[in-house]
Amino acid sequence: MATKQRLLRITLMQHKNPLLTDAQFQKHWTEHHAPLASGWLARNGIIGYTQYHTPPSTRNLAAPLASTVGAVVAPFDAYIEFMVCSVEDLWKATADPEYPVKMQPDEAYMFAEGKMQVTVGWVEVYVRDGDVVNIVNGKSAFAQDGEDGDGGEKGGGVPLS
Repeated sequence: MATKQRLLRITLMQHKNPLLTDAQFQKHWTEHHAPLASGWLARNGIIGYTQYHTPPSTRNLAAPLASTVGAVVAPFDAYIEFMVCSVEDLWKATADPEYPVKMQPDEAYMFAEGKMQVTVGWVEVYVRDGDVVNIVNGKSAFAQDGEDGDGGEKGGGVPLS
């Protein structure tokens, strides 16, 4: 079985700048920001960067399911996911001299100020490409075995190989 290291997923939940239309925001985030951010993030040791686009036209598709289970649809326009070995990796990236010059102004243009929410956790994948994975003899391959939740390697995580 592949060596596992528990990577952390930092998720930023954002509202678009209200001065931008949904189309303007999506276009800018994809066509300008993704190329701008990707090299900077990779150069600073970020393992993964994913944009999750949730404009009203698609996020509201979840409304019937949400009402059925007594939930509400999250109101965010964008989720940004970083896969890192430690939270410090992202702080290191923001300390790069390129961040305040290129990244921060572009983020200020795209996102509503002061409305971001953040989560940090880890991923345990159990179905990939339609196949059950990480279940061994009817048990999770990510068994905690006394893991204290500090994000260390014990207990598994995202397969690295």
